[in-house]
Amino acid sequence: MDAGMLALLGKTTALMEHLGFLWVVQTGMELNLWAELERDGSIDDLMALHPGWDKILLDHWLEQAYCQDLLIKNNGYFRVTKLGKAINKYRNSGLEALYKELVSHWGIEFAELPQLITNQKEKLAFGSDMEEELISKASLASEPFVWPFLRSKCQREKWQKVLDLGCGEGLYLNKLACEFPLLHGVGLEMNPVVASRAQERAKETGGRIHILCEDILSLRNLHDRKQQENELLADAERLLDESGTFDLCLLNNSIYYFTPEQRIQLLESIKGLLTPGGQVGILTAVRKGEPIRVFRTHVPQNLMSFFLACHQGFQGLPTEQEILTLLQQTGYTDVNISVMPLGTSHYFFAKCSHECSEMSR
Repeated sequence: MDAGMLALLGKTTALMEHLGFLWVVQTGMELNLWAELERDGSIDDLMALHPGWDKILLDHWLEQAYCQDLLIKNNGYFRVTKLGKAINKYRNSGLEALYKELVSHWGIEFAELPQLITNQKEKLAFGSDMEEELISKASLASEPFVWPFLRSKCQREKWQKVLDLGCGEGLYLNKLACEFPLLHGVGLEMNPVVASRAQERAKETGGRIHILCEDILSLRNLHDRKQQENELLADAERLLDESGTFDLCLLNNSIYYFTPEQRIQLLESIKGLLTPGGQVGILTAVRKGEPIRVFRTHVPQNLMSFFLACHQGFQGLPTEQEILTLLQQTGYTDVNISVMPLGTSHYFFAKCSHECSEMSR
C-alpha cells in the first residue's frame, strides 16, 4: 500500500472516531444517560428504567461510550469518567446546544455542498430552532473563558454604562450587573423568543439591565423614536437617545452576521452612543488563511466559516485584518487584540475619540 493510500485511510478512520464521539455525546445528553450513569449501572438496570428502549442499540451506545473513554466498565457495570461527568456538568452552559447544532445541522447541510458550490441550489436559511435556540445557547459555551477576561477588563476600565448589541440570552450584561453594583446596561436582541428569555433573566438585576427586541441596525431609528411603549422601554430608549451615554458597546459573536457595508454603518452608529474614550468590544472567531500546521488550532473556526458561508447573507468569518481595517475605516483608535484560550476567538477593543463621537452625532 502506498503512503498516500495509507494516509487517506488514517484520516478516514480518525473521522469515523470523531463522528462517533459527536453522536455518542449528543445522544447521551438527549437521553440523560450521562446523569443516570454517574452511579454504577448495567445495561439491564438501564432497560429496567426504560423498558421501551432498543436493547441492542443501547448496548452499542454503551460500547462506543466506553471506547471513547467516556465510561469505565467493571464486571458489566458502567459509570461515567471525569470526561463524562464534565459533559453533564456543562451541558446547560451551551454544550448541549453546540452538539445539537453540529449533529442536526452541520452534517446535513454540508451534505448539500456539491449543489451549493455549483449553484444548483440556493444558499440555505437557518431554521427556527437555530435562530430561537441553538445559536444563542451554543454561544454560552465560550463563557468560562470570556467572562473572566471581561470581568477583569471591567475592573480596570471602570465601565458603568454598557450597551450589548445582539445580546442573546443577556448573559454578560447580567453577570456584569451582578459583579459591579453601579453598572447599568441595555441589550438589543432581534429574535423575539431569545429577547423574551433575556428579559426574564434581566429581572434579577433589579431594573439595572433593560432588553429591547430590536434589530441592531435600527440604532439610528431608535434615536428618533418619540413614542414610548411602556416604562421599561422608555428607560432603555432614554439611554439610547442620549448621545455619549455608554462607556462600552459589546458586539459578541455577531459581527459576521453583517455585510461589510452594514458593519461600517453599525460602527458609525455606535460612535454616537459612546462617551469620549468609550470603547467598542468585538468578540469573534476569525478565519485564518494559513492554518497552523503543528496543532491545527484554527481548523474549527475555518470550518465554522465554511458552514456560515453556506447560508443566505453570510460570507463566513472575518479575518483579523478585516476587523482591524473596519475599525480604522470607522475612526476607532488604540486597538487592542486579546486571543481567548484555545485560540478560537479574538476580542478586539478600540476607543472612540472625542472628535469621533462629536462627528457622529
